[in-house]
This record gives sequence, structure tokens and C-alpha cells, in this order.
Amino acid sequence: MGLTCREVMLSPELQRTIHPDESVAKAFNIIKESRARFLPVVDENRRYIGVFTAPTLLKLLLPKAVTIGLNSDTSRLSLDSLNFMSMSKEDFDAQIDALKDEKVSDNMSRPENIPVTAPDTPVMEGIFLIYKFKRHLILVEPDTGIFVGTVSANSLLDNVLK
Repeated sequence: MGLTCREVMLSPELQRTIHPDESVAKAFNIIKESRARFLPVVDENRRYIGVFTAPTLLKLLLPKAVTIGLNSDTSRLSLDSLNFMSMSKEDFDAQIDALKDEKVSDNMSRPENIPVTAPDTPVMEGIFLIYKFKRHLILVEPDTGIFVGTVSANSLLDNVLK
């Protein structure tokens, strides 16, 4: 039998996760410390709930008026530049501090944007899903919904193309 996603995944011991009730400020600290681009969101039983991403964090730092309609199919005109705005490091620190009241569960990526598959999925299908979605792949046990690990372009390179 060929390689499976389980054989090329980043294991749960190495992949940082976060609980859905944690604050976005805590997610920021984990992302900053681990230099992760995303955090799988798992409950106390390790069941997969969703994903919180670094781009979502960046979106939360922008003024709300800038992001209205940004991810919709509306024809709203967007700003071409935010050159008129300036913020100091202290302003950014205050922005991050304000995120302590925001829950991770209220700011996860939309589920249809995150590919999820079983750990025993063939690697070629995993590669296809990563290519199709342009994102990492979440591995979840099909019967229990338990988070198993992640597959990314880097984990593939580290484990297959040595």
C-alpha cells in the first residue's frame, strides 16, 4: 500500500492547537511564539471544531469599516490604500489587548475553506486537496471527529522528499 497522510503529517504533539473558548489574544500569543500560520481549534476531548488562522488575526487588526463586504460577492467598492492611517506600536498593543474579549470560536475560518480528511487518505489525494484549497490539510478520525494532525506542503517535503 502507498503512503498515507498519517505518515507525512505533523503530529498533534508538534502541531499547536487552541480551545474554542480561548481568546483571540491568546491565539495571537501562540501564533507569535510558534510562528504558526494556523491553529486547529479542538475541544477538551480533542474533537476538531475548526481553524483559526494568522490572516484572520490580521483582519481583526484592521478597522471594521475596511473589512465590511471584503469576503462577500457584493460589488462594494473597497479602499485601495490605507496610507491615511498610521498606528504606533502602542496602538497595536492596545488592539491586541482588546482582542482578549474576542473568542476564537467566533473568528474561525469558514469550514468550507478548510479541507478535512481521514488520516488513512492516500498522500496523492492529500496533495490534491492542498493544491485545490491552497491550504494545509486537517486530519480527523472519521468515526470520532478527533483531531489527529495536519499535512502541509512543508510536512510533505520533510517526510517524503528527503
